[in-house]
Amino acid sequence: MATMNKFFTRIPNDVLDGLCRLQLSGSEMRIMLCIIRMTYGYNREFAELPLTVIAESVGVRTEHVSKSLTKLEKMGIICRHAAKGIKPQTISVIEDAISDLQKCATVAENGNATVAENCNAGGAEIGNATIAENDNHTYKEKKKDIKERERKPRGPYGNVLLSDEQFGSLVSDHGKSNTEDYIRKVDSYMQSTGRSYSDHEAVIRKWMTDDGVKKDGFDMSKYEFFINRF
Repeated sequence: MATMNKFFTRIPNDVLDGLCRLQLSGSEMRIMLCIIRMTYGYNREFAELPLTVIAESVGVRTEHVSKSLTKLEKMGIICRHAAKGIKPQTISVIEDAISDLQKCATVAENGNATVAENCNAGGAEIGNATIAENDNHTYKEKKKDIKERERKPRGPYGNVLLSDEQFGSLVSDHGKSNTEDYIRKVDSYMQSTGRSYSDHEAVIRKWMTDDGVKKDGFDMSKYEFFINRF
């Protein structure tokens, strides 16, 4: 039986799963693994990594390393600090950005593409363009765009935009009838005044709080299925 090597690099499972979803070239993935080895492998948040060191480690030219690091930085999965004097550049891994790729791997409500395809910073095809090429959006900006696309128009005029998750949260806190009532109120107000809001869920919650609205003690929506059968 072979003896197990006692030297290893500990990588969180969600980071490793996220790396599997990155659509990188072979050399780009090797560069990413080199960075992880020099940071996670030594239990530190960042490492001093000159281009020459990375180039020697992965077997590519320094100019290719420079381009790849720029791409990885635009994707939002690494952070670089420029060299100062005799001190070389430092590089760190943005763990949350990589691990979120795994969490984003659910089907988006638009019915056309998965969230993973939309938020995959490694170049998931959205009109044959990578995030870096698509208006140079950062990972956080792309994630925000996804959340905005999940919102659906609600109310008679369709001015109120809420995702199913936001709608469900309002129903859970204030009841379905109150939620639908205040969606109509906010929707009508926006239509008549031309007013716009960036967060419609927050506006609805504020209006209900100001009006002292409490959750329905008896929620008719729970019995609609049985009532409609007769």
